[in-house]
Amino acid sequence: MQVLVASLIILALLTFIVYKIKKSITKKDIIIFFVILGLLIVGLTYNNKIKEEKLPNVFKENYLQEKNIEILKLSSTQVNFEVLSSTRSIYDFIYIIKKDNKEYLCEAKNVEVLLIEDEYVIKDYKEECKLK
Repeated sequence: MQVLVASLIILALLTFIVYKIKKSITKKDIIIFFVILGLLIVGLTYNNKIKEEKLPNVFKENYLQEKNIEILKLSSTQVNFEVLSSTRSIYDFIYIIKKDNKEYLCEAKNVEVLLIEDEYVIKDYKEECKLK
């Protein structure tokens, strides 16, 4: 994201310099350019947010199906950082569940997650739960 912002600032400076040198670019053209650029940034940010929320939602659904218990709160951390083309990732999940009217803090470490096209597949994992 920081690279994107830096690139946009450089692009804006180049556009301003070209505008000052050559008067054939109108203010209307520059406004249109920045509006399109702004919409592009908003779209990319929204798309990244949806992608970030997809894995935790898949984990919650998987847990609900397997254990028939709903996760109240969930935090995830990617443990390994492999090559971009890799479809296999390892995550640590920390979550809170409610069972028998008691809240438990659970931790699932080294959960292997496979990405097949646009679908996440979560392999079997072990969890450790403690009374909150």
